[in-house]
Amino acid sequence: MNLSKLLAALLPTFARRGEDSGPIDWVSLHCPEANSTAGLPTPTYGSTGLVFTVCSELNISAPLSDVYNAIIDFQSYPTWNTFVFAVDLPGNVTSTPADVFIGMPMTFHTAGVIPLSNTTSNEIITVLDPATTGPDAGGYSMSAWRFDDGLGGVGIRAEHPNVLVDVGGGVTRYLSFESYYGLGTALILPLEGNLQAAFEKQGADLKAFLERG
Repeated sequence: MNLSKLLAALLPTFARRGEDSGPIDWVSLHCPEANSTAGLPTPTYGSTGLVFTVCSELNISAPLSDVYNAIIDFQSYPTWNTFVFAVDLPGNVTSTPADVFIGMPMTFHTAGVIPLSNTTSNEIITVLDPATTGPDAGGYSMSAWRFDDGLGGVGIRAEHPNVLVDVGGGVTRYLSFESYYGLGTALILPLEGNLQAAFEKQGADLKAFLERG
């Protein structure tokens, strides 16, 4: 089942209207508390029109660079990721993470969003920021991609940042979330719980993969 086709059937308007309040302090972001209606802003969309956020946060005993590279090594996902179990990449991308670029389209094959059915979603890379040292590092690294609904974002907008912070001692704080915006979001709101569980499982999978060396 293709989520782009599912979301193209949008009907109702459903959005929590927020206002962007300037630059985002990515290092200070944390997952909202359970059952909270708060959401997290994203690099492309900020907080305006944000409906809900699903989020995973944990500490991984691995260097920040290893975590960053594992997240964008999409060819390795089948070996560890039980949520996004496969990724279709463009023909000019022969090796990940080396060939990954901003604007790169890809298709995720996912399990657990809709019971008893696998799903696909079209995504586009929006942020690649591996810098961890120097005056412009900002104290964090980030990769991100956004959902492509095939309608120019009219139906639904969603973006998935991965924010990594070196907390010392060879440990990296991993914050991975996806925030949803737009008219069609009402159609997937019933799947929020499934998406949250999938994000938590994906974080646990990544931690196990990196910590077993």
